[in-house]
Amino acid sequence: MAEIVFIYSKCVDLVYHVLAYMQVCNDSNLYSEKYIHEFEKYRRTSECSFDLRRATTKIQQYYNQHFERLGIVNFLPLTQPDESFEELKKRLLNYPGFTREDKDFFVEPFVTALEKESLIYFPYWESEYRNTHDRRKKCETQLESLLRSCDCVFSHYQKNRAVAFLSFSITCNGRGLQSWDSFFAAVPLPQNEREVEQAFFQLFHEYTHQFTDILLNRTIRMDDGTHDLSENLVILTDYFIIKKIREEMVKEYLSWISAICGGTGTPFDETAFLNLFRIPPDLKELMRKEIEDIFSDG
Repeated sequence: MAEIVFIYSKCVDLVYHVLAYMQVCNDSNLYSEKYIHEFEKYRRTSECSFDLRRATTKIQQYYNQHFERLGIVNFLPLTQPDESFEELKKRLLNYPGFTREDKDFFVEPFVTALEKESLIYFPYWESEYRNTHDRRKKCETQLESLLRSCDCVFSHYQKNRAVAFLSFSITCNGRGLQSWDSFFAAVPLPQNEREVEQAFFQLFHEYTHQFTDILLNRTIRMDDGTHDLSENLVILTDYFIIKKIREEMVKEYLSWISAICGGTGTPFDETAFLNLFRIPPDLKELMRKEIEDIFSDG
């Protein structure tokens, strides 16, 4: 049985905090006006005068133009969530996949923004971490119960751990990380019971990417349609798995999908849902076989 692990990190959350100020022209976007508005109210009560909006605006265009290389900043912090801030900065600055121009026009200014913003963000994060103790523990208990229903998936892929990074600064979308012995994903820290269910769906969505992306047998990019195809595949796969392990949550799942697709959150009709999220017949057969194998092991 896989171990369910919940982790937190102010250094990782600092990166997502800065990314929340940057508008990105693809589905990985973490930008949130609501989050910015709330944090800027907090900033005005502090002695920090750093203008994060201005700093991110200066590097936003270059980030969007070269996202296929620079998007790794979303994932590098997660690979070593226990490292110090100094270690994180060194890894960002020395990552071999960045060009000299990347470092000049994005990476170095991004790290400078992290350094300056850390002076206000770290005390804020530490206060939030202390003040949310009871809510966090309740969320962890509820999420563990929901994730336990996925044990057949964890077992089939021989995962020893299902890791959930609960973030104070991610407010939309999630992040998943490939690991040979674990499922690993970052999602927003739930604020209430309904958001616990949404966090479960987002975690499972990110976990599922780690076995369905392989079925595509191609490099997944934001600019050529492969990312949209990979998303449709995950959304469908999760639908069929949830229907087997938590049938009573199908309506909530369809409501969550409606909301993240820009709808009102009114649940999709199942027929309309299946017509909307289409995949090619050959991929549909691979998906069907993958799901069959998961449950045949049990």
